[in-house]
Formats: sequence, C-alpha cells, structure tokens
Amino acid sequence: MTEVHTLACGHTVRDPAQTHYCTYLRLPELLRLQPAPDALRHPDEHLFVATHQSFEVWFSQMRTDLPRIIQALDADDLGMAAWLAQRCTAIVRMFSPMMRVLETMTLGGFYAFRHHLVPASGGESGQWHEIELLSGAREPEFRRYLQSEIHPDPSSGPHSLLWTDRLEELWNQPSVATAAQAAFARRGVTPAEAYAASHAGQGHWDLVHLAEALLDYDEEVRCWRFIHARTAERTIGPEVEGTAASSGVRFLERMATHRASFFPFLWRARADLWDRMQAPPAAG
Repeated sequence: MTEVHTLACGHTVRDPAQTHYCTYLRLPELLRLQPAPDALRHPDEHLFVATHQSFEVWFSQMRTDLPRIIQALDADDLGMAAWLAQRCTAIVRMFSPMMRVLETMTLGGFYAFRHHLVPASGGESGQWHEIELLSGAREPEFRRYLQSEIHPDPSSGPHSLLWTDRLEELWNQPSVATAAQAAFARRGVTPAEAYAASHAGQGHWDLVHLAEALLDYDEEVRCWRFIHARTAERTIGPEVEGTAASSGVRFLERMATHRASFFPFLWRARADLWDRMQAPPAAG
C-alpha cells in the first residue's frame, strides 16, 4: 500500500516534500492572517482586513519591480523598463476596483468596528511610501509630512512617526524619475525633442514608448487617489474626521489633487512640444 501524508491544508500527497499548491503559496499561514470568525466585530470587518492586506501584497510586488525599472534604465534597456512600468500600471489599475469592493460594506457594518481602528490609518503604510519614493516623489512638504513628530496630545495627530531609515535611504538614491531623466540625457534629447523626432519619422520611438508607459503609471496612481477619496466619502461622508485625527475626506482630496506628479518633466513635454510647433520657422 502506498504511504501517504496529510498536509496542513488537509490535502493528502504521496511525498510531503513534493511541490503542492497550498504549501508553495504558504496558504495555511496566509489564511491565518485574516481575523477568525469569533474575533470579528461584524462580518464586514473580514472584507476590510482582506482588502487592505491585498493592497500590501501588491505593494510588495511593486517594491520588487520599481528597482528593476531603475536598473533597466541605467542599462539603457528601455524596452524592459517600459514593460515593467506597464506591469506596475496594471497593478495600480486593480486598486480602484478594490476600493469599490469596500463600498459594498453596509454603513452599520463598517461603523460596528471603525472605532476600533483609531488611531491607525492607511497613511501608515510604509510600503506605499517606499513606492512613492522609488517612483520619484521628492516634494519637501511630503518629507515634512513623513517626518512629523508624534503629537503629545493623544486626541491629535500624528500618532506615529512615518519616517524610517529605509525611507531616508531611498530619498538619497536614484528613482525611476531620475533614472528616466538620465536616459534622455544620455541620448542627448529632451522628451519634447524625442516626441518631435518620432512624429517626423526621425527615431527615438523607444524613448516615446518609455515616456508613455511612465505617464500611464503616473496617471493611474492619481486616478486611484481620487477613487480613494470618493470611497471614503461614500463610507463616512465629507465631514467626519479620519481615524488618525486627519480631516478625513478633505485630507484625501488634497492627496488626490495637490500631490506633485512623479514625472513632471514628461508632463511638461506637452507644453514644450506645443511651443516648439508654434514657433515660426528659422529664416534662411
């Protein structure tokens, strides 16, 4: 009779060391990370936790791919850089529908456990802040926000210091934005010049494809920030304070509409190209 073994997932296999779907993905450990039924304050709390954990899993993938984009740009492998940028865009594109799933929580269900979230906030996601810096965020006000000291009054934010040694390290390292700028500089053209050359049949299409892939990513992040604010408004209304003593929806609105883009030099190329096309031809 063949000896068999029962895995932690309950499946039976011939060899306990063989590759198996559940053990390869470490599903028993993964599924234990969601709250048990008897620990839920309301069934919708499981949805809330599972959704945010899913965000963090995808953030970990972006933290893997963004450094690869920088490496590809440094090696002038623009095709690989654009390919990976498209993957990051595809990942971020999933985030808005994930926010819509959160909108299926009933108000009574969410309010049954929302007060237990205080003073936590999605703004405490260290992985997302790493993604922002890897992408190119370098606004001084953003750094001041991350470095804000814990407020001595427990009823006021911030409740945690968001700046970490890893963020300090990333702040002082090249980003996708600086690596992309360097790639254009090595080619000896500005983004506007690359667009103009491609339009005139004079090459630089690889730079144009790269620029468009990066702008797709930048735009999708901005769209997600907007949807995030809308989901919060749908869930708690426009006036309720955030769990971390922020202004709630108004804070998310500022994040959606006032944060600098990751690649301003690529967005500026539109105006530069327009000005270039309006200029009268040189005499002679």
